[in-house]
Amino acid sequence: MIDIHCHLLYGVDDGAKTIEESVAMLEAAKEQGISAMILTPHYRHGMFAYPKEEIEEHFRILEPYAQKLGIYLALGTEYHVNSHIVEALDSGRCRTMAGSRYVLCEYSHDSEYAYIYQMTQELVLHGYIPVFAHVERYGALADLQLAEELRNLGAWITVNADAVLGLEGMGPKKYCKKMLKAECVDAIASDSHGIKNRANHMGKCYELIEKKFGREYADQLLVNHPAKILTGEMK
Repeated sequence: MIDIHCHLLYGVDDGAKTIEESVAMLEAAKEQGISAMILTPHYRHGMFAYPKEEIEEHFRILEPYAQKLGIYLALGTEYHVNSHIVEALDSGRCRTMAGSRYVLCEYSHDSEYAYIYQMTQELVLHGYIPVFAHVERYGALADLQLAEELRNLGAWITVNADAVLGLEGMGPKKYCKKMLKAECVDAIASDSHGIKNRANHMGKCYELIEKKFGREYADQLLVNHPAKILTGEMK
C-alpha cells in the first residue's frame, strides 16, 4: 500500500513530536504492508507555520530510517486552502505531493461549496490537480453530486481510513460507505498523527474494503491510484 497523507514527520506540526515517534510510526506502517508514504505537514495560516527548512532537514534525518525498513518517503503539504495557494505552490514555498502536480487540499468543515468550487477551478486552471483530504468532514460535500462535480473538474476525492472503519463516528462511516458504493472515492489515506493517538489503520481498512467491495477496488484505492500520485501520472 501507499499512504499519500500522513503527519509522520516529527516536530513540524501536530503529528509526531520526536524522531523516535516517527520511527515507531514507520515500523507500524511497515507491519501493515505500506511500502511508500508521502509526508504531508500542515500549512494553515495562523495555526501551522510550515517551517520549510526544518521540514526538509527533518526529512533528510528520517529518510535513512525509512530506507532500512524498505519504505520510500516523499514530501508534500496538506494545504488549508486560501487565496494564496497558487502563489505558494508556484514559488516553492509549499510543496506539491512528491514533486508532482497533485496538491493535497484541506478545507474547513463549514467552507461553502461555491468557495471550494472556485479554488478547485483556479488550481486546475494553473495546472495543478487538487486532491481533497478527508472529504467526510466537509458539510458542503454531503451531497455526492457536488463531490462528483469537483471530480469532473479534475479533482481527486480521498477519505480517511479511520472514517471508513468507523473510528471517527457513525456519521463519517455512513458517508464513506455511501461514497464508496457510488465509486466517488479516488484514494484512501491514513492521515495518521501518532503511534497511539490517531494511528495508522490502513491495513485494517484494506481488509474491510476487500471484504465489502473486492480486492480490485481495495487495490485501486490504497495501491494503484496512490501510486499515480506518487509518480505524477494522470488517473
